[in-house]
Amino acid sequence: MVMRPIIARSLAASLLGTGLLSVLVVIARAAPPAIGAVPFLAPEGRWFWLTATAVCLVGGLLFQLLDPVPQLAPATARRRGIRYDPVTEWPTGWVLPFLTLAVGALLLCAYHTELAGMAIALLGFVALFLGQLARIALYSGEPRVRALARVAHTVLVYGLAFAAFAMVYVHKLRSLYSATALFLFASIAFLQLTEGEDIQLDRRILYAMTGGLVLAEATWVLNYWPATGWIGGAALLAVFHFLAGLLLARSERTLSWRTALEYGSTTALALAVIVWGMLRTRGGL
Repeated sequence: MVMRPIIARSLAASLLGTGLLSVLVVIARAAPPAIGAVPFLAPEGRWFWLTATAVCLVGGLLFQLLDPVPQLAPATARRRGIRYDPVTEWPTGWVLPFLTLAVGALLLCAYHTELAGMAIALLGFVALFLGQLARIALYSGEPRVRALARVAHTVLVYGLAFAAFAMVYVHKLRSLYSATALFLFASIAFLQLTEGEDIQLDRRILYAMTGGLVLAEATWVLNYWPATGWIGGAALLAVFHFLAGLLLARSERTLSWRTALEYGSTTALALAVIVWGMLRTRGGL
C-alpha cells in the first residue's frame, strides 16, 4: 500500500480526535469536575464524564473506520512470518485512540487551567498521530521498521498507562471504583502492547485481562498507602512493567525463569526507589 494516503488519513483522524478532546477542554474549564468525586455517580462533573465517554467512543470508532491495517496486514503477512490469521477476528484499531482520549479526559479532570488544557490537547494530537503511525509500522514487511516501531509504540503505551494509573490513583476512591478503573485501563494497555505480534486474539485478551486483574489487586493494596497520585502511578507502572515483560516474552516465546528474574529484579529496584523517595519527601527517613 502507498504510505502517503495512509499518513493523510491518520493525520485527518488525529485532527478530528483532537477536536473532540478540545470539547472536553472547554467543558472542564466551564464546569471543572471535582477530584475525589466518583465519576457519573456524583453530581459534580457528571456532564464532563458523560461527554468524555462519548468522546472516547466516537474517537475510537473514527479511528477504527479509517484503520488501514485490515488491508496492510495480509499484504505483509508472509514477510513477517505470520503463522496465524494476519487480521484479528475482532477489530483493534480503536484501542490506542480510546486509551489516548481517556487519558486526556483524566488529565483534564486534575488540570483544567487554560494553559493545561492547551497542552493536553496538543499532547493528545501528538499521541494520536504518532501512535497511529507506530501501530501501522508494526505491520511493515521490513524488520528494521518493525523494530523501531515496536520501541516507539511500547514507549507510548507505557506513557499513557503511567498517566492513566496516576490520574486514577489521585482520586483516592474506594477500591470498588479505583480497582475497577485500573483493571479497565491496564487491560487495554496490555492488549495494545501485543499489537502486531504473531499471537491469537483470544490469547491476547486472556493475557491482558490477567494482567489487569493483577494491577487491580495492586491498586487495592496501594489504596492504604499515603502517596501522591504520580508516585502511586509510578508504583503501579513498575508492576505493569514486570507483567508487560512477562507478557511480551510469552508472546515472543522467550519466557524463562531468567527472563522473569530480570524483570522482577528491575521492578523490585524501581519500587524500592519509589518508596524511598516517598519516605524522604514525607520526612520518614
